[in-house]
Amino acid sequence: MPEWIIPAGFIALFVAIMAYANLRMGKPRKDGRPNQLNWGLIMVFCVLGIFLMVVHLLNIAGLETGPEHSVLGRF
Repeated sequence: MPEWIIPAGFIALFVAIMAYANLRMGKPRKDGRPNQLNWGLIMVFCVLGIFLMVVHLLNIAGLETGPEHSVLGRF
C-alpha cells in the first residue's frame, strides 16, 4: 500500500507548490525588488514531477510504459 500512498503524496505536494508558485509569480516582493526565485521554472518542475509520479503509478498498476511498448516501438 505505501507504493500507492507515497507517489500520491508527492503529487499532492507538487500541486500545492505549483499553486503557491502561481500566486507568487506575478507579484513583486513587498520591498519592490524583483523575486529571487524563478516561480515559472518552479511550476515547470512541479509539472514534470507530477508527470513522473503518474507514470510511476501507471507502472505500479500493471500498465507497462516505455518506448518498447509504444505504438511506434524503438527506433
